[in-house]
Amino acid sequence: MPTPKKDDIRSCFTEEELRHAYDNLTIFSDAVSNLFFRDKETTQHVLRMILDRDDLNVTEVKTQERIDNVIGHSVRFDVLATDSQGSYYNIEIQNVSHEDLLMRADFYGAAMKMRFFEKSASYSKVPKVYVIFFVKDGRFCNNRLINRVVFKDEDNRDLEFGTRIFLVNGKLQDETPVGKLMHDFSCSSHEEMKDQVIADRFQCVMEGGLLKMDDFTRLVFRRGRQYGEELGERNGEERGEKRGEKRGEKRGEVKAKLDVARNLLSMKMRDTDVAKATGLPLEQVQSLVVSS
Repeated sequence: MPTPKKDDIRSCFTEEELRHAYDNLTIFSDAVSNLFFRDKETTQHVLRMILDRDDLNVTEVKTQERIDNVIGHSVRFDVLATDSQGSYYNIEIQNVSHEDLLMRADFYGAAMKMRFFEKSASYSKVPKVYVIFFVKDGRFCNNRLINRVVFKDEDNRDLEFGTRIFLVNGKLQDETPVGKLMHDFSCSSHEEMKDQVIADRFQCVMEGGLLKMDDFTRLVFRRGRQYGEELGERNGEERGEKRGEKRGEKRGEVKAKLDVARNLLSMKMRDTDVAKATGLPLEQVQSLVVSS
């Protein structure tokens, strides 16, 4: 396979491979969820189900919202929503869970409180914050559909403050509203979905022009396509001979595929679909997940 040309983002993979990856996107994919949750009514619908609160009214939704910390760790939220009572909600799509998942959720809650707690206000006015992680593999959900983590005292009383964490199990898909929601989050077709609000929004994203095939392709190769060109040329020039040039080009091809695979995984694509799209062995793709 030739080294990717500078302006040819399709040179690493065939149109069929890219189309296969696109057709198998779900709400658990970053490329989809980023657009899916931009709709305020859809986000409100999801939050009402998770928190079991029909009175919750979402007033604002932002995706990929960043909170900078000039002297420490900054955060970027998948989704940040606000309701009419001044509470804040962070929604995260967790395709691959790590050991520090709960610590991350707690830190995200702290970041929201630090950002939105008004200067000189009474501590009784610290805003309520909710962190909702949709955990695709169900880890840390303790075999529950929703595992709620709240601040309690020694008598097991909910103190009604502190970050409220909701871990939603992507592997449990029963006939309850949340179970149906998890089923729908794993579907690649709106026709297979059970919740009409979710199905309509997913169809809008995938078929209504919000996520076009060309946009998806550019997103995939935004960084990955550069490595095959740069690494292949650099190694070839250093060798100064035909054998070295071919070796550099080959290494560039492998590097390009690995980088694209990492990019696809960061967008929450299934490891099996990444393997099909890149031509890499499934074991090699899974090792990227483990090491990320």
